Amino acid sequence: LIVEMDDEEKTESCSLTDTFGVVIQTILAAVAFSILVVKRYREPQYLRRSLLVWTLDVSKQAIGAGFIHFFNVAASQLFFKHQDPCSLYFVNMFIDMTAGLLILYGLISLSRYLLRHSAYRWLKSGEYGHPPQAKAWLAQTGMYLLIMVMQKLIVAPLVLLPFWTTFRRFLFSPLKGHEKLEVIVVMLIVPFFVNVFMFWVQDNILMKKQVKRRQSVTLEARVNLLHAEEVELREVLTPN
Repeated sequence: LIVEMDDEEKTESCSLTDTFGVVIQTILAAVAFSILVVKRYREPQYLRRSLLVWTLDVSKQAIGAGFIHFFNVAASQLFFKHQDPCSLYFVNMFIDMTAGLLILYGLISLSRYLLRHSAYRWLKSGEYGHPPQAKAWLAQTGMYLLIMVMQKLIVAPLVLLPFWTTFRRFLFSPLKGHEKLEVIVVMLIVPFFVNVFMFWVQDNILMKKQVKRRQSVTLEARVNLLHAEEVELREVLTPN
């Protein structure tokens, strides 16, 4: 599907795939990873995942986010002939952050519900076995990528809605004629704030069950400790 645009927008020449665009995308990837590192060290110590489990969770998210990013770049640069790729990428990113995130949560919740009584525990997100098994990570990564593909197939047609043309024209008119600045805004500045939100939420979704299990174990341990202290206190206070 190739979508033409009207003559008014054909003067735009922003590029996401030239050397400058690739450099900006590389910086974005480093910033995105740093967000997850910061999140890890802000988690309470008793809830913090081991470095290996955290790496497995983050790598799944990185693969899914990479797929979405490159799909949006390809769609913005190739499928919409003569249109401004930067503003189209922004629209795709906005849709992913809103409707896409809700659909992603719904699909992951549905998969967890279907797997709730399954014997294949290694398919459940965040559960890799003891010690963690490569096959569990591969299976979960494949399922997560499939969910991301389904999510993108659902939301991708939304970019074709007519009102986005007016929206893009209004939002990006101040940047007209400043293609490199447009790339920086669309591929670095705006995604920084979007990724802080999306990566934080997605990481919580992917590790949710594991955190709940650790909270339960921690609560049980605290109850047992209080019970032991109570028994010890009674023994001290009870006369022989």
